[in-house]
Amino acid sequence: MAVTETRVKVAIISSWKGSGRVNWRDALGVIQHDRLILKYLRMGEVVGEDNFPFSTLSDLAVNVPDNYKLNPEKEHFGLKFYVPGRGDLTLILTIGDNLLIYDEKKFKEFVHTIFETLINGKAVRIQLARIKGGAINMDSKWQDGSLRIVSVKSAKKGRTERNIVVLDPDMRPIPIFSDVEDMDVEEVDMDGKKVQAWKIKHFYVSETVTSYLYIPEKKTRLFILRYLLKYIPGYFEFIMKVSKEFPTLQAEFKEVMEKELKELESLDETEKQILMALYSGLNPLEIHQFLGLSEREIEEIYDRMIDKGLLKIVMIRKVVDLTREGRKIVNKLIEYGLVSM
Repeated sequence: MAVTETRVKVAIISSWKGSGRVNWRDALGVIQHDRLILKYLRMGEVVGEDNFPFSTLSDLAVNVPDNYKLNPEKEHFGLKFYVPGRGDLTLILTIGDNLLIYDEKKFKEFVHTIFETLINGKAVRIQLARIKGGAINMDSKWQDGSLRIVSVKSAKKGRTERNIVVLDPDMRPIPIFSDVEDMDVEEVDMDGKKVQAWKIKHFYVSETVTSYLYIPEKKTRLFILRYLLKYIPGYFEFIMKVSKEFPTLQAEFKEVMEKELKELESLDETEKQILMALYSGLNPLEIHQFLGLSEREIEEIYDRMIDKGLLKIVMIRKVVDLTREGRKIVNKLIEYGLVSM
């Protein structure tokens, strides 16, 4: 039975075919509880079908290179499957330009539903608020739980957002991934045996606590990290610390850091000083004095930084001088005593 469905554009890249050519097809994407089905369409009629069991899914929300994208300005969602007889397949989903056929909002919900299908109901164990106020909380015990993606109110920010929670045995949600302040992996004792658990420092109810989360399935750990990366990108640095068991994630992080480093190295010293000055609150109209540059020089640098996407124009200041007609008006104002110098 279908959980949800939507119209998509789809391309399949096989590890067995060395070609970089991408063949896009129209399809109806259908999510069932245990699989993703693609019903290929031609003139609105189903002309074929592919079936991808989630048991063969090895990764999702993977990086899709721009040269593979149908339209780089639209969202693309990559999934990796291992299919016996076909090898490793990268499935890329996106939408076409015809808004009468494709719905961007439905596509985003379709992608989110894939995560829900993979994460909801997975068994975990949690030791909530093991550390409170810097001290061990002896009342904190390991308890069984299950994962669910729900809308939950942030205790710190006060706004409601979708996130992963742990449902305790009484089905009460524990917002373990809300208001995270740090994450790491630590070997801990769980009922007499040593396990690798996620050590999560987070704001809970009215204070910062440290909890431990044990997720037995490796794939589930990966899917959680992929979800957090996609929907809470501010957790990037935390996720780096707990993802060492996943080489693909580490390679993507390395690529991001190398790209950022390259961008930083492309800045000259003046541009760096301008960025720091603006960040510290210095008036942009006074920066030329701060750096000992002329107004014309600083405006040329601003233009360059705007082209790089580092600055934006919030107000245009007109630098003006009197025309001949303007000077005549001033002279008459003075002559008739309507103004004084």
